[in-house]
Amino acid sequence: MKNNKITIGQMAKLNHTTLATLRLYDEKGLLKPIEVNPKSNYRIYDVRQSMVFHMIQHNKDLGLSLKEIAAILDHSSADFLVHTYSQKVVELDRKMRELQWQKKELQKVLRWNDYFTHRPPKDTLTIGYVPSAHVYTKKAVRNYFQEDFGSVVYDLSCMEGELHKKKIRGVYPYNAFLTVKQEDFLAGRCRADRIGMIVPDDSTEKVKTETYESSTCACVYFEDFEQAPAYMEKLPAYCQQENCTLLGDVTCQIIGLIDSQDFHKTAEVLRFQVPIQRDDNSAPLAGTTAV
Repeated sequence: MKNNKITIGQMAKLNHTTLATLRLYDEKGLLKPIEVNPKSNYRIYDVRQSMVFHMIQHNKDLGLSLKEIAAILDHSSADFLVHTYSQKVVELDRKMRELQWQKKELQKVLRWNDYFTHRPPKDTLTIGYVPSAHVYTKKAVRNYFQEDFGSVVYDLSCMEGELHKKKIRGVYPYNAFLTVKQEDFLAGRCRADRIGMIVPDDSTEKVKTETYESSTCACVYFEDFEQAPAYMEKLPAYCQQENCTLLGDVTCQIIGLIDSQDFHKTAEVLRFQVPIQRDDNSAPLAGTTAV
């Protein structure tokens, strides 16, 4: 090495990089050689330029683009550096919030998939704990139980679109439901009263929601929406058998809409549930599970 001069190959080896990287930095104006042989076009560097190279690499590690790094070098201003870094911190905060949301949603889907995989088989009658949830509901404009399930999917898709316009994410048709009023249920009428979707807890700041309190419910699982009236009729006898008193409206919970054997297809998986209370002198509830 003479007069601190080194070849491009020596510069690359010294800084554990490649010739292509140094040529790119030259083209982008980030790190230009001190000399270029006019005949061979061979680049010569000052060994002290390694410090500039390390600064560039450090900024790359911080997530800055080559364009942003070039601007810092061109301005050569502490104020500009602070401004650029401050903006990067704001950007990273936004990305971190987005990553946290994505992680939360992935975990939610994994929990749902675990439950879906281990759900009771169809025709199963059981007692289950239903956790509390924030819900967004609308009055049913039609009696879905007398129509094709496509009517439910259509109106839920419209509802999902409305919520997205209000900047509410994390709402999906497999977190949706229909309700039947208790008086209709007791009279044997399978008539939809409301349609709704479970929404994130923070949705209350953007849209009017209700809170469905946690409860113990009598449940029946089924997989054919057209048979909903017949399955709902099973619940009163089951509650009587278990010495339970009905406490509220019936919910037709949508558990899944995708065919578990072919994700290109749809196949509804549903659960009727009605809140109950054990009669004072009855035996403990049998078969209680979380749903």
